[in-house]
Amino acid sequence: MKTKIKLPKLLTIAWCKKNKKIVREMNEKYDKKFPSYWRRPSHKDYWKTRLAAHKLRDKKLGRTAVAWADEAKIEQIFRDCPPEKTIDHIFPVNGDLVSGLLHELNLQYLTLSENASKSNHFKPRYFITNRATITLD
Repeated sequence: MKTKIKLPKLLTIAWCKKNKKIVREMNEKYDKKFPSYWRRPSHKDYWKTRLAAHKLRDKKLGRTAVAWADEAKIEQIFRDCPPEKTIDHIFPVNGDLVSGLLHELNLQYLTLSENASKSNHFKPRYFITNRATITLD
């Protein structure tokens, strides 16, 4: 039988240090109820969560997936994303110069720092030099 512990109204550092086991249990319950979006979960189906988040954001911005996009290839891109990388739109979804859609040719892997520095900017010169097969004529 579990004994109920009366928690103080304000969890001070001193109380937390004395009651580490209780704090650990509270944190575990909280993490199960509210999964953290700040760290990448380790479960194998995390790519489904990220894909759903991309689709929801695109829908809110009015940028739904195009009819000719291959859903299986998009899912494969999200599934194969390395742990240290994130998925980025080459043509930003809410860019100033151009606006991209959720399409397999518009996705790339970037590190978190590269993705943050890119933001929603699109540099045509970079795109042309690194993607020689596609021209913007």
